[in-house]
Amino acid sequence: MDYLGIDALVNGIIGSSEAVKQDLGRRLAAHLGLNPGQAGKDGGIDGDGILNQKRIYFQCKLYRTPLDASFTADFCGNLVIHKVDIGIMLSGVGYTQGYSTRLQKFHNNYPQSITTHLLKLEDIFAETLVFEKAKLDLPQLRDLREGYFD
Repeated sequence: MDYLGIDALVNGIIGSSEAVKQDLGRRLAAHLGLNPGQAGKDGGIDGDGILNQKRIYFQCKLYRTPLDASFTADFCGNLVIHKVDIGIMLSGVGYTQGYSTRLQKFHNNYPQSITTHLLKLEDIFAETLVFEKAKLDLPQLRDLREGYFD
């Protein structure tokens, strides 16, 4: 898919209703080889899984603006609460410097080693290097055209 197609797809997704975005978050978790979170109130778990005895946590926030530092505490708190080894955050359009700075402070101050991946929708659709790196910590991708949600 070319850049214009990806841009149109991303803009269509981030402009969707909350119900549609929640369903897409669950479908993206499934595409990433994870177990989708519950529909409706999911307690902050949009997906989870295990790979090589490592627990994986997935959270998806498909907003029109980059996620700022206020979202970092929620993500990091869920990493600790759910005792995971790998955390993946998927944003609609990216992250502010404040988000990245606060996440780095978490990594510097938390004794347990947790690998985190910050993805944007564009990373998944364009299969960027950031996405390729994250895939190394994920189960095999699923092709959702095979009726996973039917």
